[in-house]
Amino acid sequence: MSNWSKRLVTLLAASAVMVGVSFGTGAGTAVAAPKLTYDSSWYQSGKSVVVYLYADGDYAGYVNWNADPEGNDPGDALRAKDVAADGWGVEGTVSEPGWLVREASTRGHSSPYTTPWQTGNLIEGTPYSLTVCLVKGSEQVCLYNYFRIKA
Repeated sequence: MSNWSKRLVTLLAASAVMVGVSFGTGAGTAVAAPKLTYDSSWYQSGKSVVVYLYADGDYAGYVNWNADPEGNDPGDALRAKDVAADGWGVEGTVSEPGWLVREASTRGHSSPYTTPWQTGNLIEGTPYSLTVCLVKGSEQVCLYNYFRIKA
């Protein structure tokens, strides 16, 4: 076998090993992302919501949108809480087409952790979409634009 053929065989063998590792067929097998399910509790005439998130059926935390001030809680406000020390954080985003309005994320914090309220005045009655996710590094499992809320 020529040197060129030996090099080609070595390259193909190394590529096969790398492909096998990257797809989880050898050591370092990746763990699948959890299945995300939820329950929700609406209040303030359907403008505000708490979305309770579950990872593979286990309670993971919540995302809370508060349209109007209530007690000590501000209006036009978003927060997230992670209660499960499973490596996955909780994230919520409020948006309208082409514009991110609010983001609250526990990404990078040890559980349990609750974000501060993310606030700022918005035009009263304006509709927005709320997306809720479980996040881990660059991975995320989300319910995109699943919830319609108002300021």
